[in-house]
Amino acid sequence: MTARMPDPSVTTERLTLRPFAPADAGRIRSVIEARHAFLPPGAPGHPSGITQWLARGVHELRHSGQGVHLAMDADGLVVGAISLFKTLWGTGTTEVGYGVHPLHRGRGYAPEAVRGLARWAFAATSLRRIELRANLDNTASLRVAEKAGFVREGVLRAAELEDDGPHDVVVFGLLRADLT
Repeated sequence: MTARMPDPSVTTERLTLRPFAPADAGRIRSVIEARHAFLPPGAPGHPSGITQWLARGVHELRHSGQGVHLAMDADGLVVGAISLFKTLWGTGTTEVGYGVHPLHRGRGYAPEAVRGLARWAFAATSLRRIELRANLDNTASLRVAEKAGFVREGVLRAAELEDDGPHDVVVFGLLRADLT
């Protein structure tokens, strides 16, 4: 079964989770020039790619039916990004990932965004399970998963290979029934 993620419309206490738009070009330019790494996979590495990415690239995941990339907007400022990806409509599963601009970390934006997007996904789609994966040594992301209500399900040993070598990955899950 192939489906398409509906247009997201998510408002939390402090955030609006929304599709990236051409109006974000200036903010994205400053993020890229400062080499802050919180944008979704496929974000341009050079300012020359911003227009194309905002017009088409950042929306390809949604158009393919495999998920959605969204901006975390706080008071008109992009403070982070959040995505649903690896969506399998036949089994009703997806994975969530996020990143927060370094100047806005430690304010609780990530768990707020994850909770808000999970509630939206369960209300607006037939998804039944959302996974969140974090490196075992990434204590901030482990806290985000727990604060967002995800259940720690296990550790995948040496499952992620990064520049400094293999890392163990903690798998968290959230079921539709967990939010009732």
